[in-house]
Amino acid sequence: MTITLTTDFGARDGYVGAMKGVLARYLRYVPNRALVDIAHDLPRGDIAHAAWVVRTACFEFPEETIHVVVVDPGVGGARQGVILEAGGHVFVGPDNGVFAYVPKGRAFAIDLDKVRALSNGFVISPTFHGRDVCAPVAGALARGTTAASLGKKTTLAGKLPWGDRPRGEGRVVHVDHFGNLVTDLPPEEAGAAVEIAGHRLGVARTYEDVPTGSLLAYAGSAGTIEVAVRDGRADTALEAPRGTRIAPSKSRPYR
Repeated sequence: MTITLTTDFGARDGYVGAMKGVLARYLRYVPNRALVDIAHDLPRGDIAHAAWVVRTACFEFPEETIHVVVVDPGVGGARQGVILEAGGHVFVGPDNGVFAYVPKGRAFAIDLDKVRALSNGFVISPTFHGRDVCAPVAGALARGTTAASLGKKTTLAGKLPWGDRPRGEGRVVHVDHFGNLVTDLPPEEAGAAVEIAGHRLGVARTYEDVPTGSLLAYAGSAGTIEVAVRDGRADTALEAPRGTRIAPSKSRPYR
């Protein structure tokens, strides 16, 4: 049984350790258990960044992995906590958009009274659901508790700021560590060239297809079109923030 953790808690405080401590109590008697950190240095409160990390990392794990995702600026507020069963995996976290790229599945709104029962009436902090809700729920699921016994079926409400992708175009949805602009445009819709931020770019195979300092578009490792500057940063070169439109171009590409 594998459980992954993805948060914006950083490494300088005890928040991640507290979650792991709770999980350790539940996992003591779970055979072949593994607890994997995906990332804890996500930008604070950046739901869209978290959603892309979930999309690109979580499905590389074996089926039945439980993924705990806590990037939750609205913790303790109106948003519901959820368990989502999708694509052979299980996700636990806030319904605020962090699961926007997860395939449709069965979602359950976590019942806080049932979470309290797991911990013999433990008081749930309104500002630390990662420790007091998500970790106990993930631990219980790992021990065989069903999602249906921890909440009622629901429909996910969390969305990303730019909404659903219109067919035939896309948006910049992520800027990676290298300054590459990751979009949600599939290569098969992009064709031979794309337009973004006033530039028309031919779709290349890899970075070495263009001279140093040149812009290029290419099919990235996540299966969508990305825009980069060879040996540079596309985010600063184009000044194209997340939400920037990208579309196929029928004109001759130029850089």
